[in-house]
Amino acid sequence: MKKNLNLACLNLNGFVVLILLAFPIFFMSVRHAVHVPLFLLALLAFYKIFTRKSHGAYFQGGQELLVFLAFSGIFISVLVSQIFRHALYFPAFDGPIRIMIAGVVFIFLRTLNIPYIKILGIGIPLGLLSTFISFELYPQASQTYWGGRYATYFVDPNTLGSQSFILCLLCLLMIPPLRMHSFYTFILKLLGFGVGLYLSVGSGSRGGWLTAPFILLLFFIFRMGDISRASEADKAKMQLQTLIIFIGTLSLVALSIYFSDKLSSRIISAYFEVRNWFTGLDLEGSAGVRLSIWKFSLEFAKQSFLFGYGEEKNMIQVLQGSSLNISENMTAINAMALTGPHSDILSKLLSAGIIGLVAYFSVLLIPFSIFWQHRYTLNADIKMASRIGLYYICGVFIAGLSNEQLSLKYLCTFYGLMVATLLAQVLYKPLAIESTRQSSVV
Repeated sequence: MKKNLNLACLNLNGFVVLILLAFPIFFMSVRHAVHVPLFLLALLAFYKIFTRKSHGAYFQGGQELLVFLAFSGIFISVLVSQIFRHALYFPAFDGPIRIMIAGVVFIFLRTLNIPYIKILGIGIPLGLLSTFISFELYPQASQTYWGGRYATYFVDPNTLGSQSFILCLLCLLMIPPLRMHSFYTFILKLLGFGVGLYLSVGSGSRGGWLTAPFILLLFFIFRMGDISRASEADKAKMQLQTLIIFIGTLSLVALSIYFSDKLSSRIISAYFEVRNWFTGLDLEGSAGVRLSIWKFSLEFAKQSFLFGYGEEKNMIQVLQGSSLNISENMTAINAMALTGPHSDILSKLLSAGIIGLVAYFSVLLIPFSIFWQHRYTLNADIKMASRIGLYYICGVFIAGLSNEQLSLKYLCTFYGLMVATLLAQVLYKPLAIESTRQSSVV
């Protein structure tokens, strides 16, 4: 009986491992494929939770319930907003319901003794490599629709650039000390970093590059904390290593700007576009249009602060009837009507009002606070998962200031699965009934 029980656990864990390897690999390389792992894990979760007498054991502890409520927040805010505006629009639930389902997946995953951070350490670089292959197989999207900026057949340059850049930094920061990793995983993560950086530079996503100083600041904060907790014998060595990393980072940035015309030209053009917008010389540069969109969004948000306007298609009517609808603003108005406000904060504020904004911050800050609590834990996997979670959420938030990261369905699915998996590593808690059953078998 004990052998059968162990075999069943191994089969379940092996199946979960394969599913979790798949979602980062197919994220930006195969359209809709990232949703399959979510729904497979959800089916497993619902089966395990609701088809046994012990299903209440899955909901032990306040943190689990808090996480699930945070994952459900955007869905609830959209529902409340639509009820109070007397306008039901079901497609608006497509993305939020996927994050909510990821909350159920988290409750299930946290009961399995699986090294999730090691799985992500393989899946994320493989995902960047598969994205590169997808780009190489279908370069027409980049040339035909985006003026040469790198894109795949379903991922636009801003999303490709910001997500690739965040993930390539995660690849780099997931490399543990030399004594704690194999040569092959070390090479794989370095390849993931290089390919992700290549895709990001080619896509020209400046909003993605803005995440670097914030993520690296977190890294150096943690590094200082590690040094302060180290023994006297290790402190000097760690301080020297940190200084080398700092100098190497600055050198890499300087060399990248110097040798990459794409990178330097995008950075320089951003400065002039922002300056020209503030001086009024040019309102139609890429950065200027975005600034105009943000200005319009804040003006409109004041008029419907509590429950918002609904999805972007309703904004066309609002924009047409606005006093801001003048010839000088036509480029920005058309861009906003077609693509939204280019900001997660403003998107949630306009679509669902202040409750949508609170829900958005909850799905970021509640996991962030849990990761923060465990950033110096002694368990290496939990510490790494906590820090990677902090880097990832920081990157999504900063990139989301200028390009929506939690809007499209596949982005919501990926965020939900990433955070659920990392939280499951940090908050691992075997079911009491499983522990009792195994001990009785022995």
